[in-house]
Amino acid sequence: MTIHGGKVLRFNKRYRVNKMENCQVCGEQLKVIKDQPYSYSECGLDVVLLGITQYHCEKCGEDFAAIPSPQKLHRIIGIHICKENKALLQPREIQFLRKELRLKAKELARILGVSDSVVSRWENGKASIGEGNDRLLRSIFMASVNEISGIHDSSMSILDLFMELPLKRKEIKTPHSINLNPQEWLQAECGGTV
Repeated sequence: MTIHGGKVLRFNKRYRVNKMENCQVCGEQLKVIKDQPYSYSECGLDVVLLGITQYHCEKCGEDFAAIPSPQKLHRIIGIHICKENKALLQPREIQFLRKELRLKAKELARILGVSDSVVSRWENGKASIGEGNDRLLRSIFMASVNEISGIHDSSMSILDLFMELPLKRKEIKTPHSINLNPQEWLQAECGGTV
């Protein structure tokens, strides 16, 4: 899934639209919805966005949401996963990080020195990523964010990230939710706190 900045997404079919005055399906005027949490399921994770303008067509029932700067948002989500999640990466988190790195499963497998089927088993939950590959995937993502952003900030230190992780970590069965306000990805240049 790729989302390009400044567009508005129709959540049930991931259809991009530019103007949000009229419904793209039936042409009727849209109802504006503010101050309601938006479940950002398009990213494949349990992410709730606060303060996002949403639209609803009362005639055909279509729903739309305005998501500003989705590329920055995805970087912030990835940073949150890498820095705040102290458990081993969950299957959907592994897939999210891989896709944000713009890698195919086969390419990630080659980079990590494992077979294609191993990455597939991690992503479908049939096998655990393991401590070493978990740390390596986090490192690769954080280094990529630093490289893309041109940030060499001590708050983004990969060494600090790993120093904060417990020596022995367990898998968790229930993924945690990430709640974000637009200010967290619009004002921060990925080096700021999440």
